[in-house]
Amino acid sequence: MSWAAGYNNSVAYTTGYYQEQSPTWLKAALVMQRIAPPAEGKFTYCELGCGQGLTSLILAATHPEGDFYACDFNPLHVIAASAIRNEAKLPNLTLLENSFGQLADGEVDLPMFDFVTLHGIVSWVSDETRAQIVRFLARYLKPGGVVQISYNAKTACAQVQPLQRLLTMHANNRGENWAGAAAFAKELVDTGSLHFQRNPDAAARVNSFATSDQRYLVHEYMHAQWTPFHFTDIANELTDAKLVFAGSARYGQMQPVAWLTDAQAAVVAEIRDPMFAEEVRDYFCNRSFRSDIFVRGKAALNDVRLREHAKRIHLWANVKVEYEPTVKLEHASVNRSEGAHRPVYDLLRQAPEMTLDQLFDAPELAGHGIDTIMQIVRFSLAVGETSLRYGDVQPRAAADRLNTVLLDQAERGEKWDALASPRFAGGVSVGLLDQLLIAPLRAKRDPKGALTSEIDEIVTHVERSLSNTGLNLNVGDRITPREEMPAAIRKILADSGPALLALCDDNDFWRGK
Repeated sequence: MSWAAGYNNSVAYTTGYYQEQSPTWLKAALVMQRIAPPAEGKFTYCELGCGQGLTSLILAATHPEGDFYACDFNPLHVIAASAIRNEAKLPNLTLLENSFGQLADGEVDLPMFDFVTLHGIVSWVSDETRAQIVRFLARYLKPGGVVQISYNAKTACAQVQPLQRLLTMHANNRGENWAGAAAFAKELVDTGSLHFQRNPDAAARVNSFATSDQRYLVHEYMHAQWTPFHFTDIANELTDAKLVFAGSARYGQMQPVAWLTDAQAAVVAEIRDPMFAEEVRDYFCNRSFRSDIFVRGKAALNDVRLREHAKRIHLWANVKVEYEPTVKLEHASVNRSEGAHRPVYDLLRQAPEMTLDQLFDAPELAGHGIDTIMQIVRFSLAVGETSLRYGDVQPRAAADRLNTVLLDQAERGEKWDALASPRFAGGVSVGLLDQLLIAPLRAKRDPKGALTSEIDEIVTHVERSLSNTGLNLNVGDRITPREEMPAAIRKILADSGPALLALCDDNDFWRGK
């Protein structure tokens, strides 16, 4: 077997950030499900399969109290992440170019870990490699340690397996790349393939290829291994590392979920085995992807200990999201209880931040128990009305250095999909054009005033960045000609400048003065 172990390493992976891998996010997620998180203070963290490393770079920058390790066997990924780490001076991040087997066998000197995360790994590797992952967890995860693991769920992905096979077989037989395989699949859809007619989810995926990032598509589909799993399959494998399911890393999936109908909830309630009940819920929403939390030793939180941790969970409003009495969650439209949901929404807009414990004691929520309030907060987080952080904001110097490097790279045409936010203790997605607009503003002592007093300099700076990177400025379907670029940039800043400033203020992107 080659060093790639069946994984397609022909192109570098996308540069995404995944908040569910954040230690502070995972701590809050555990508390919200009445499970004790790891202790406060210094901690160790390992990301297995880090891609180009943006998640671990941002987490190391926003958690200076953590000692981070990130591993990927693709040298292109490790080279890219190492360059950013070195320029941003992040001494608490160690990058490793090793296989999971080498790590599991102890070939690298590693500490015991409080957190281990794997985003989108286990569905794309062999049975042998998954066994190596379990051995690694058994060897290096501390008692009380946390594992976040995400993977394709079989309930929805079973019908996509023939598509994945079609794509890889076409590429192997024809010697063509992704574009040829995708075009062939589209030809089958367009010429009335009965398989795609009877499997509309697979057809929808084919039709989405034209507008999706090709790097992502290659790493999603073009592997020798592509295995969706039922929840209990993964849970059973992890028992060899003494891991127990603690709940979801996604607030919309935490129990009891809001999107089951009364009749569906009654069906689940009749199931005595909680693991089977968890899997049955996947059938009701036809889940295609899961992000689960497992722990090595599951300690429940009573009311007293829950309140102790609730003092550490800071909540604030996402002012861009208005309250809606009916919202889409998962596949369902959910009608909200005005008497319970609206007061939480209003309270979180009356102060810059509130702790979960303060929310428990709010007079406006008298009569609602703490579990009901937590359920409402989870719902609000799931629909994007509310943001959270576990613990205090950490020193920002490393986050400032990393953002400077990422914005400098954006001006050279390198696309990194997020910036570090000290307030979130993690990353926030920011588009490339917004990064090019933020870069010159961030250097100003008064960014808001600079939009007026230094607008000519800012427009020239952004125009030069667009020209240097060869990027087009699209307005609708029209590419802006170079001679019209200054006026177009000026209009964008006039129309969107205040919102851009608010984005930077809310996420604490400005440098510490």
